[in-house]
Amino acid sequence: MLVPWSIFAPASAYGPFESIMGDSPRLRALLSHTAARHAAEPVFSVADPVVFQDFGSVFRTDLDDPALLNAVKLTFAFAVTGGNVDQECLDYQGQAMSTIRERMNSPEAALSLPTLGAILLLAGVEARLGMRWQVQLHMGAIRQLLELGQSRTIYLTDGIKRAIFWQDLNSSIMTGSDRIIDHTTFAELQWKRDPFAADFFVLAPGFEKRIHLFTNDYVEVLKDIHALQCVQDLPGYSCQNPVEMLRVDNQQASIGSRLVDLPKLSPYMEACYLAAYLSACMLCCKSHVSLHLLRKLQESNGDPFWDGQIELLIWMLHMGGSFSPKGSVHDDYKALLQENHDSRFTGKYSSLEELVAIMSQFIWSEKAYRAQVEEFWEEIHPSIDATQ
Repeated sequence: MLVPWSIFAPASAYGPFESIMGDSPRLRALLSHTAARHAAEPVFSVADPVVFQDFGSVFRTDLDDPALLNAVKLTFAFAVTGGNVDQECLDYQGQAMSTIRERMNSPEAALSLPTLGAILLLAGVEARLGMRWQVQLHMGAIRQLLELGQSRTIYLTDGIKRAIFWQDLNSSIMTGSDRIIDHTTFAELQWKRDPFAADFFVLAPGFEKRIHLFTNDYVEVLKDIHALQCVQDLPGYSCQNPVEMLRVDNQQASIGSRLVDLPKLSPYMEACYLAAYLSACMLCCKSHVSLHLLRKLQESNGDPFWDGQIELLIWMLHMGGSFSPKGSVHDDYKALLQENHDSRFTGKYSSLEELVAIMSQFIWSEKAYRAQVEEFWEEIHPSIDATQ
């Protein structure tokens, strides 16, 4: 999912996962770290008071399966280490993979929700490490099990289908791995535009002025993102019930899947795709998407294309920087922004409100973006002032 539903939960809540953890002191210790809170997403959520994509609804079982248990521990431990694979991570990984390999020798044993979940979690860690071929290996195993399931009697929950879709999509974004499914594969993820909200499915003014630069497929995705933001910005709107969450999740699935499938014609066009994906993501997987956007912006920074698309570049750099994790990626955004401010951006904006006016021409949501953009502005403003 692009929007992590756990952001609506109290900071101390683990939802239904609280009882599933049982008496495991190590699991509780790992989950006491803020870094682990979103680690299992998009496979399942550990903090979800509205019961969307919680552990029980995805797997219909307790956390007593050895492959799934070790994959869960690996996922949390990996997050706690800050993305480093220490001996504890290696132990959990080895135990999970050993159990999975044993099961794959017997189709009947392999075809189960816990096995599917364990493989997805392993692929999630590998994707964060940029291990494309390992991701493809594990997602290929998922594909084999799905094909096997067509001739066997096994009930795939709505939750496991969403987990497979989102892990496949996110892994492709992070590593460039080949996808095994798309937004049309599962009936539960089907989405169509609401004919009663046709006025929402339009291009933002900034994109309308540049429509000649984009393919029709990209333009249609931009319209869908604009509609999503329009709904979220409605006064009093709150995505706090499972039915609405499913609708939004399906719309985001369609958006993300179609963006990833667009032809990669040039680095600057890939940057456009990634910026749109990030704007739809808002919070989920922001560190990985913002990193890939940064790379494409750095790669294409010298391209004359940007000299004629300055406002578009301003929007992209501030979106990427605002939703990047503190550290080297965040600092590189500030450096690239400083470089462009000294050249291309001279005289374009001098206040936060002028910046917001530019960004509002593209994909913009006061609720979703304002706080992060304002924080980023306060970080970079002193350094920009110092050069003037």
